[in-house]
Formats: sequence, C-alpha cells, structure tokens
Amino acid sequence: IGAGIAGSSVALALCKQGVQVHLYDLANGPAAGASGNWVGAFHPHITRGDSPLSQLTRLGFDHTLQALKDLTAQDLLEKGTDWDTPGHLQTVPPEEADRARETLQLLNFPHTLVRWVQPDELLPTALGGLFFPQGGWVKPARWVEANLQACGELLHTHYNTTVTDIRSLQAQHSAVVVCVAENALELAPIPGARANTVKGQISKLRCAAKPGVVLSGESYAIAPAADDWLVLGATYERPVLHMNPTAEADELNIARFKAAFPELPLGDLLNHRCAVRSVWHDRLPAIGPVPHMPGVYMSTGFGSRVLLWAALGGAIVAGHCMGQPLESKLLGKITPRAAKA
Repeated sequence: IGAGIAGSSVALALCKQGVQVHLYDLANGPAAGASGNWVGAFHPHITRGDSPLSQLTRLGFDHTLQALKDLTAQDLLEKGTDWDTPGHLQTVPPEEADRARETLQLLNFPHTLVRWVQPDELLPTALGGLFFPQGGWVKPARWVEANLQACGELLHTHYNTTVTDIRSLQAQHSAVVVCVAENALELAPIPGARANTVKGQISKLRCAAKPGVVLSGESYAIAPAADDWLVLGATYERPVLHMNPTAEADELNIARFKAAFPELPLGDLLNHRCAVRSVWHDRLPAIGPVPHMPGVYMSTGFGSRVLLWAALGGAIVAGHCMGQPLESKLLGKITPRAAKA
C-alpha cells in the first residue's frame, strides 16, 4: 500500500524474488506524495557515539547507491540526469565546529566516507562542515518510475484505490505491506506506537550559480548539473494545518541560503511544493513485521530520510516474506514497535 519510494522499493525487491505484487495507491499514479519532489539528497549521517541512527544511515546509503547503480545498468535511470554523487556538504554553525571536528576524530572514519572542510574550502562561506564525498541526489519520481518498470509483468498496479481497512486485502493476498507515510498506524495499529506528521515546503528557483555539491545543515540546496534550477528547503512545520504552499515558507528557505552562502546568487522563484513526512517517536524507521498481525509488514517512518532507507526497507521486507529475514541487533531496533514508557 503506497506507490512512492518506499512502496516501489518493496515491490521491486519482491518481484526480484518472482513474487506477484499488487500495488495500491489512492492517487491516480505513482509518486504523488513526497516522492514527487523534484529532487532529494542522500548521504550518511554522523552522530557522536555512532548511534543506531547513524549506523542505519550508512547501511541504507549502501543499499540506495547499489539500487541506483542497478537501475542505471538496466538503462532505466541515467547517472548525471536522474541521480548523481557530486558530494554532500553539511555545514555546521561556528559555535558547533570544534565539537563536530572532535567527533570526527573520535569516530576515525575513512576520508572516503566523511572529512572536515574548512570555511571557503569548497564554496564561499564562513561555515565549515562535514563533507561526504559519495553523497548525492536523486529525482525521486524517476526512481519510483524505474523501480516499477524493473518489476515487469509481476507487478499489478491499482491506482485511485483508497484503503481504509486492510482486512479485505489480507483475504486476497498472502502478505500486506504498509508503505504509506501518513496513516500507517491507522491501517496497522500498534498499541503504544507514536508517529508525527511533519509538513515540508521546498522552493524551486532559477539557478544563477551552481554550488557543485549538495548542501545541508544551515541551508538545504540541490542544483542538478544538467538542469537550470535549484531547490531549497525544506521547512519543518507541525502541526500540519493545511497543505498549501506559502510565501513565508519560500522566504524562509531563501533567507537560510543567503545567510549561509551570501556570495552565491539566486535566481527568480519558479515554483514551490509541499509534502508530508512521517516521524516515529525515536526518529528511526519502522521496517518489518507488525506485532500481532501475521502476514502484515511495514516499511515507513522514514521522516526526511526516505531516500536513505527505502531500498533497505525493500530488502528487509522481502527477506521476511520469503522466509529468509535479515537479522541483526541493529535491524531489531527498527521492527515496528511501541514507544518506550
């Protein structure tokens, strides 16, 4: 249930195993939600102490990169046009720079994963930051389209279909996988589980100067090399009162970029888009079997990291469905779960 990045990744992982898959979505086509954003970033994340969150981002990054390479090898995606890995700079406020550098020294990761960059080293900015040489961007809707194409004749799509009760699907299919961001816990309730819905607005501007790398931290910005536009964002708004884009959100996105990179010019505003993301209580995804609901699985709760965890979610769910689950202490932390008291 859900024809975005999460659902299409699960569908492809199952079709690769020879399984007939029926994909349901209430929209009239795929990638109607956040997966319809023009472009998104993916890169590992760093936390002091190397938390499970950070470990999962590295694992997810590897799965994402391999998935994009596989689809490119099948001529379903084009590197440089649909996705690329120019590197990712996560800027850090000056007052946090010393601690961030100390964290890198403690973790001692190879520079092929992450290294510290000084102010003005990569771009004209007073901010230093973490540079991930393999970090990249992808156009989510193109990824979804490629996933669905790669499924071939084993995939059966059911658009314009609203699912409010999964019991009818359970009667028709051997397994049901909930891959929606919103309403996942309404379809597959877990006593004590909590998830919040967050609205984000992105702003598309005509590109006056290419940063050359993906940016996040004090400002989020992506400018694919082959295109004449740049995307800024995303806002983090809750509670979600409406889904209409606002001028105030565009102004916030632009102001953050100008504050971090005052010497990089911006072009005119071209468009804007809003979507929601689902964040579970502990900010980790929810992937795997739903407790007390045999044959029901989830791949959801990705927050702003759907591009990092969708391919991993597909592999995990397919493993369970095929009776060959991927098991580890780390993956055990993301089984759909209740919040700790």
